[in-house]
Amino acid sequence: MTPAPSQHSEYDYAPPAPPPSYTLYWVAISLLTVAFFLALLIWPPYFSGAGATGEPSTWVVFFGRFHPIVLHLPVGVLAISLLIEVGSFRSSFEEKWRDQALFVAFVGAVGTVMAVMLGIFLSREGDFAGKANLRAHQLLCLISAFTSIAGVFARLIYLTSMKKSLLDATRFILFGTAAVMGIGAHFGGNMSHGDKYLTEFAPPAVAGPMSAMDNWVRSFFEKKKTAVKDEPAPAPTPAASTKTEPAKQPEPAKVESAKADPAKMPAPAPTPPPAPAAGGNDKLVFQHIILPILEAKCNKCHNEAKSKGDLRMDTYELAMKGGENGDNIVAGDPDKSLTVQRMVLPLDDDEHMPPEGKDQPTKEEMELIKWWIKEGASNTLTVSAAKIPDALKATADEQLKK
Repeated sequence: MTPAPSQHSEYDYAPPAPPPSYTLYWVAISLLTVAFFLALLIWPPYFSGAGATGEPSTWVVFFGRFHPIVLHLPVGVLAISLLIEVGSFRSSFEEKWRDQALFVAFVGAVGTVMAVMLGIFLSREGDFAGKANLRAHQLLCLISAFTSIAGVFARLIYLTSMKKSLLDATRFILFGTAAVMGIGAHFGGNMSHGDKYLTEFAPPAVAGPMSAMDNWVRSFFEKKKTAVKDEPAPAPTPAASTKTEPAKQPEPAKVESAKADPAKMPAPAPTPPPAPAAGGNDKLVFQHIILPILEAKCNKCHNEAKSKGDLRMDTYELAMKGGENGDNIVAGDPDKSLTVQRMVLPLDDDEHMPPEGKDQPTKEEMELIKWWIKEGASNTLTVSAAKIPDALKATADEQLKK
């Protein structure tokens, strides 16, 4: 008897699909983690905010300047991850998009690591105003790089075990990364646009709490200010060319005889002509003495191409105009002039300028700037008409020769 034919063909049966393999992701994220740690050992972040003590190599600065471009990659990818994660609260959506969520999380981790390392390269350049902002920006973005990597590992573990608790941990890491990265990016914006960029036009009810929160976060990254005593200005020493011998007084006997005969009265000693002012005839104090100091010590960061704090000091008008933080130069009052205030701060103070690690003005150069401001901060004062203190004439001569 012939058996009845089966109702189902062998082609009607589909065996269960094998679980997806994530070996490639495991290898890739592991290599990324190792590479990140090695890179941090070679180029550690400088939380002092001043960069390296020496000049960075040109290729480090070159790649570092791609930081503002690359940083948009992890921000955009993170936004996509958040959208996918919000949708995945529905189980059907999560089942459909779980592999895509893994891919987006991995791309975000790669982009975050790249942005952080290029930011560390850029920090080698130094010249950052508000170093507490830099420290906050660096540390928070480093944390977001580590959490983005941890998020990929957590998602891989979840996809391997499919435990609901691991999915919740993955979401917690993702939302935490978004929060930390957002705050870190905010302090990066403060470095570029100033502390009041977000709050300047905000309603008072919003600006107050935002400023308070900013100050509270920055307080964890500010160095304690060390008090320093003001040193007296260098004591003036008479120049050799202006030193004159007092006229010899006639002896009493000769004076008596001179009274009897005026013709015998000794002639008065001739008064020597005033010594020429340092540098020449009609050169201008600002243009030929003060501006060279600013060019050497300040204008690498305050020029047409790069105006930190919205401040330029490469022309007289712009130096007098000042930047976003107040009066840069107050004619007649060096103590109220921001340029002087920043220069005389302790070197390790966050607000000291030029930044720590950069070429600092000498004490005599600072005294020249103070003297010029006290004399009225004129743009038309000539060297020949200026009464430059004797102790500062040698420094003035050095600038005039440049």
